[in-house]
Amino acid sequence: MTTRTAADALSEMIVERQDFQDAYCNLERAVAETFLSGDTDSLIDNVEAKHLLRYADVLSHSSDPRHRELAYTTIALLREYDAEVGLEPELSGRVLAVAEAVLVQLGNFPGIRTLHQGVGSRYALPLSRGTLRIAKEILQRTNRGDAVLTDAQYSITEKMRGEDYFSFSGPTSLGKSFIIKDALYDIVRRDELNNHCVVVLVPTKALITQTATDLRNLLAGVPEVNVATYPSLPKLLRQKYRRTIFVLTPERLLRYLANPVREIDYLVVDEAQKVIAKNDARSSLYYHAIVEVTRRFATRLVFASPSIENPELFLELFGKATNGALTVRERTVAQHRYFVDLVDHKQYYFSGLDQKPQELEAQPSQTDVVDLVLSRSGARKAIIYINGSMKSAEFALRLAERRDTVADANVGDLIKHVREYVHKDYFLSSTLSRGVAFHHGKMPQEVRERVEQAFADPESPIQFVVCTSTLLEGVNLPAKNIFVLSDKHGNRSFNKIDFENLAGRAGRLTFDFSGNMVCIREEANRWSDTTQALIPRTEPARAESFLVNPANNKKKEYTDIARILRGENLPGTPSADQQRSVEQYASILTLHQIDNQQTPLRSYFLDKVKDGRDLLKKAASSVEVPTDVLRRSPNIRPKYQDRVWGELRAESAGPLVADDADLTDIDTYLKALRRLSNLYDWRTTEVSGQDPLMPKNADSEAWDRRLYYWALLMRSWVRGDSISRVISGSIAYHAERGWIRYRDYSQRDSLVEERFNRNSAKHINLIIEWTLRDIEGGLRFRIIGYLQNFSDISVLALGRDQSGINVATLVEYGTTDQRAIQLQEIGFGRTVATELLAEHLAAVQFSEFDELEGFDHQAVLESTSLSDEARAEIENIMVKDVQGNNAK
Repeated sequence: MTTRTAADALSEMIVERQDFQDAYCNLERAVAETFLSGDTDSLIDNVEAKHLLRYADVLSHSSDPRHRELAYTTIALLREYDAEVGLEPELSGRVLAVAEAVLVQLGNFPGIRTLHQGVGSRYALPLSRGTLRIAKEILQRTNRGDAVLTDAQYSITEKMRGEDYFSFSGPTSLGKSFIIKDALYDIVRRDELNNHCVVVLVPTKALITQTATDLRNLLAGVPEVNVATYPSLPKLLRQKYRRTIFVLTPERLLRYLANPVREIDYLVVDEAQKVIAKNDARSSLYYHAIVEVTRRFATRLVFASPSIENPELFLELFGKATNGALTVRERTVAQHRYFVDLVDHKQYYFSGLDQKPQELEAQPSQTDVVDLVLSRSGARKAIIYINGSMKSAEFALRLAERRDTVADANVGDLIKHVREYVHKDYFLSSTLSRGVAFHHGKMPQEVRERVEQAFADPESPIQFVVCTSTLLEGVNLPAKNIFVLSDKHGNRSFNKIDFENLAGRAGRLTFDFSGNMVCIREEANRWSDTTQALIPRTEPARAESFLVNPANNKKKEYTDIARILRGENLPGTPSADQQRSVEQYASILTLHQIDNQQTPLRSYFLDKVKDGRDLLKKAASSVEVPTDVLRRSPNIRPKYQDRVWGELRAESAGPLVADDADLTDIDTYLKALRRLSNLYDWRTTEVSGQDPLMPKNADSEAWDRRLYYWALLMRSWVRGDSISRVISGSIAYHAERGWIRYRDYSQRDSLVEERFNRNSAKHINLIIEWTLRDIEGGLRFRIIGYLQNFSDISVLALGRDQSGINVATLVEYGTTDQRAIQLQEIGFGRTVATELLAEHLAAVQFSEFDELEGFDHQAVLESTSLSDEARAEIENIMVKDVQGNNAK
């Protein structure tokens, strides 16, 4: 039992005192009125401010996270008030002094650095506090020795030490990625990792590059380690580096497990809430991938998730001991939350004491959401969340129209890159010229990264970025202000975990003491009472999964799986994601039966479904395709894989694409797609959900026309065409058709069909968005899964020599050149790999089988013709700082 200290008792008394509550609420209201209305009548007198400083100092000594957070928030509010309204000089100096003392007590060293970036305090720290600071700076120093952990971060690293299975959660501003990177820095310097590896599991491809780049920078002084982003490890990397960190999505992890070249000693699952996300088909792939890792190897597990009450759930999910679990509630940046209702002309702030909405007397002075965003942001950087990639571009245009042109050489270079890389009329090039960007997961990786870099640069005039749910996937784009324009995430309303993950981006560690999150209602059908209830700060939400301790009467998930195993339809009208999720769990459960694995999924199914045992035996015995293939593709129902297996085992069947096929001929791809469409029954599996591959209820002509579109896209991508050329091909395709059809929900009849106009910026940008979406979401996510599954089955049914070309590999890397594939597997992007082969071939050595054997990166770096993009990638991937080596 935790010992209650005198500071705990005093702090409890303080928060109950009326004078503290009155002074704190007055301060909150003053800051809220100043932020939302530009002025305040709630002035703070010197006596109130001094009392609050004294109370904050006492509260910072408490062991209760609520008291410690109140201490920090009080200091942050006083700093905000001083900046916007002003305190007397003597009192302002005292705020700085007490702020430093409080931050030392809280162990918030990023906050101390932020404090020292401003005006220094003329007051010296008390001797005891100065001694405490020195002690913490020594004890809580990171493994690399270049930073100091906060108290909350240190408690996590100490708890993690020695645990084979560990799960922690905390607010987004806690710095979970920083904690993970610090732990990895320690792990990879150990000799026991020689010829073994660590896998960091991330939700999306968008996060792979950011994570890998950060890790490479971190490990620049550790020459034994490389960071890989593909599920293969070329011979050159195996020979040069004894230890590897793979940064993979669940899909890529399953591919790695098909041929693991190094045993997985550690699996780190970032954004772990994705493993249990409801109505998300990929959550089952997360679960399956982790189960497969623990089945194959004696792997240690680390889970990191946003603020939830019960992080031990992730350990229970995989049958591990739960003693290595920790929830941290403290934030390193204070967050002020607001709700501005432009429909009912009201505005509210949410108190840090009771989290109740407090209405301001003044109505919003702006009636337009763009005016509101511009006026409340001032000169500070801001993120605007909006639901939908095209909507993000449209709002960025509205915002840009109200701003002056920015004159900046770096922004000019970025605009030039966007026009060359994507299209000269891409909306992004227009908005960037006014200091506004948009950002979503369907954008080309190279463009997305440059937008992130420009926005993160404090000196860059890119002040606004309009973002979709990529923020929820862990992409690191914090800002002083976040404006939330929608209460939706995809087709559903926010849940508490996702909303808190988004809200946590408000406020930049080491730049801000506090951040502002402003939820804006500009449409009557947005922000219902249910979603408004998400805005105030609450205790961490309790995570749930039907795979962990389901209630006696909770059977639906298991009865739905039973229906799929019986070949029945699910009741009601499930969404495409719900349907796929149940089907995938049915496939995974069948695998567990075949392997006789004692997993929670199998145990609870047998407990909840009366004829479950017979159902599983029947399902397992009916599977004809080899189990190893099913294991790699649980997202494709066994009956379709059996159909492919049966056809390929027939004497007349041949590979999907023969070794001597003409890869420049559109018919090569069209024939392959027709075959996949029939074998995998795309008329059932790929006509529903968001952005389906194929049109529903289409006649044979319309169906074949859509397949022809995918064939055109696949040929263009596989032959190595640039993004801009692929987009030009899509524009030509629509010009040939003569018509364009799209949704415009501002019109009464939302489905619009009109003549395609090459001079229409809207038409061009619709096609750009569709093409980018189709490359990443259609071709390189959905279609590639079928291509890879067909190839896996072909190898086993026909033999490797007779299985033909693995088109999935060509689609993954966007080239038919095996040398370019090898360079991409090293870590280079598609564009840079092409540049290296075209301009610097003499520095790259390949075997007669096109296997990479050597790369003289120093010679390439000395070239004056090397592009900035290639230089940055080579330095990040290949250059090691031997001078800074701390390797053991």
